[in-house]
Amino acid sequence: SSTAIDKARAGFLPKVMVDFGRMKTEQNVEQSENAIFGEGTARYFTTNNTLSISQPIFRKEVIEQFKQSEAVVKQAEYTVLAAEQDLLMRTVSAYLVVLAAKDSLALASAEQKALGKLVETAKKRRKHGLGTVTQQDDAEARFAYATAREIEAGSKLRDAFEGLREITGEYFKNVQVLVDDFPLEYPDPNDAQAWLDLALENNLILLASRESVNVARLEIKRQSAGHYPNLALKLNHNYKDEGSTLYGGGSVVETTELMLQLSMSLYEGGAVKAAIEEASYRYQKAQEEFEFEHRSLDRRTRAAFDSIVSGVSLIKALKKSVEAQQSALKSKLEGYKSGLNTVLPVLDAQSDLYLAKRDYLHSRYDYLINSLKLKQAVGSLSEEDVAY
Repeated sequence: SSTAIDKARAGFLPKVMVDFGRMKTEQNVEQSENAIFGEGTARYFTTNNTLSISQPIFRKEVIEQFKQSEAVVKQAEYTVLAAEQDLLMRTVSAYLVVLAAKDSLALASAEQKALGKLVETAKKRRKHGLGTVTQQDDAEARFAYATAREIEAGSKLRDAFEGLREITGEYFKNVQVLVDDFPLEYPDPNDAQAWLDLALENNLILLASRESVNVARLEIKRQSAGHYPNLALKLNHNYKDEGSTLYGGGSVVETTELMLQLSMSLYEGGAVKAAIEEASYRYQKAQEEFEFEHRSLDRRTRAAFDSIVSGVSLIKALKKSVEAQQSALKSKLEGYKSGLNTVLPVLDAQSDLYLAKRDYLHSRYDYLINSLKLKQAVGSLSEEDVAY
């Protein structure tokens, strides 16, 4: 935050101190060969007030600390913005998990209902001598498995809602589903290297890591400032009201001192050298972390870009697959009703249809997530990007 700059700037400003003192003295002179000092007991008060002003003129440590504070503020700003984008990303991801779980439950219920009808049909056909026990058992086994999947899907949906509540603090009973024909778009520009260049320039986490390297580098300079001299202008004003002295009688004295002070540490047991070495190790660590984040960002950006490009084609292909599976199921159902085939091909076609539907719906969520990941990688993710 900006408090780091304020704290560093304070090293350039004057320091003002006031010291108030009130002292009671009891003096007993029992014997003295000096005739000036009279024997006996004396009691008196002394007032001693001092005003001190110190204005730094040159402090290398403060100069480097001020430069460092600017880097600290930038690092904090990037970190906060990155955290906001991460929260947005986690919220949207949790919301899409709810939608995916809701779709899975709807598909499981529909499949279970359709299989229930096939079980009833298989029983009737067997009763009239048109089917076999094996065919009925196959249908009932598929129905039981579909029932179990429906129960599991309901459990996952409840957990998905809890996951969303964990992030938002609110429990949503209803969620707005995706429209079926939301636009599928390739990245613009449709060039992976262009997105990589944008990510390296604008990714908030990478920018924060870069500033972390800068902070560590300036820390070496700040610690090295221990070898530099400090120059300051000092003003002291003292007011002393003494009720008595060893020489007898009291006095009131005002003293003003103006001093140009140069100080330099010659040796502190190797503390400065040790601090510089520690700062150097931290700088090396920050560089390695930056390089790791650089490589990680490269991978994440490429993965998101490739997933969007392939996702557009995948969604279109899966949509055609669903249409084809629906047509195949319809044909096999007609063949089963007319006695041209058994129930097993119908069961397989129905299973393939609902599997294709699940893959199609989930591929849409993957596409959306990867689109948001790509925008997060280049630091442009905002609330407007999730308003579908």
